[in-house]
Amino acid sequence: MQPEPTDSPAIPSPLPWQAEPWQRLGAQWRAGRCPHALLFSGQGGLGKRRFAEAFAALSLCDQPRDGLACGSCRGCRLWQAGSHPDFLRVEPEKPGGPLKVEQIRRLGGFVDRTSGREGARVVWLAPAEAMNINAANALLKNLEEPSASVIFLLITDSPSGLLPTIRSRCQSVAFPAPAEEPALRWLHEGGLDDCAARRALALAGGAPLLAARLAEPESRELRDQFLADLTALAQGSTGAVALAGRWETPGEAVELSRLLQFWQHWIAQMLRARSCDLTADEEIMALLQRLPGSGSDSLRPLFGFSDQLQQARRALLGGSNPNKRLLVEELLIRWAKLYR
Repeated sequence: MQPEPTDSPAIPSPLPWQAEPWQRLGAQWRAGRCPHALLFSGQGGLGKRRFAEAFAALSLCDQPRDGLACGSCRGCRLWQAGSHPDFLRVEPEKPGGPLKVEQIRRLGGFVDRTSGREGARVVWLAPAEAMNINAANALLKNLEEPSASVIFLLITDSPSGLLPTIRSRCQSVAFPAPAEEPALRWLHEGGLDDCAARRALALAGGAPLLAARLAEPESRELRDQFLADLTALAQGSTGAVALAGRWETPGEAVELSRLLQFWQHWIAQMLRARSCDLTADEEIMALLQRLPGSGSDSLRPLFGFSDQLQQARRALLGGSNPNKRLLVEELLIRWAKLYR
């Protein structure tokens, strides 16, 4: 199973659930009507980066076959070597870091020169929401006066984090979560059994590549420990401040925004179990049974807390750079209060 890659396959191709946008965009390309800027948006783990890699490879291929890059021409060989002169990748210097204005300003030399092969030049930029206001304004200048044959490919998990003026100058290509059947089939082909695939896909919000990552042992162990700590906090056997120090930076396997997504998923399970008289996982049922009160009145605080988790995730994903320690501490304190 592959995560959504930053280091793409030698000659990438779109994923099975991306057939419709690939066909639509390919038709525009073949007709010579490809927009100068494309914005690939959707939740993480859907394969947007791979799709953008595949389209970049197609754009730079000298003799495409069956709607894909051929893999054997000079353009494809340069692509495989990572040395194509008409392709520029722009991403943060450090994982999770910002896209700096200096990086965007350096686009000028690439955009203004002429292609030696008289073909397209491609700028691949991700994550687009990592640009601060100065970097975004520098990019806007390039989008407002596009050079002939230059294609900008912007990839984002959070389009609301981009300037409206940037969004308006791009053709948007939205990536919704695929239907469950093709997502599960892809996960099965990667070696997950049905039970593990369904559980991981639910945690991932329907995003198959993210589900594959969440099914890996390190991610599972971290998730289980987080749920165990939330249970201990609900039981009063540990403190919120001590736990905040542990979870403000979960680690490489899972980032904080994803941890909050897990938390939301568990709360949704609790709400469904109480309101529909269903049985959830043993750990979730234990949390539900410890909640004070009964019936609909006991659910109101859970709904409110779920909203707070969503606001916290938006703050983390929207580029506002909140104090993670204080954010986690506040959430854990409120969680503990639900059980008092």
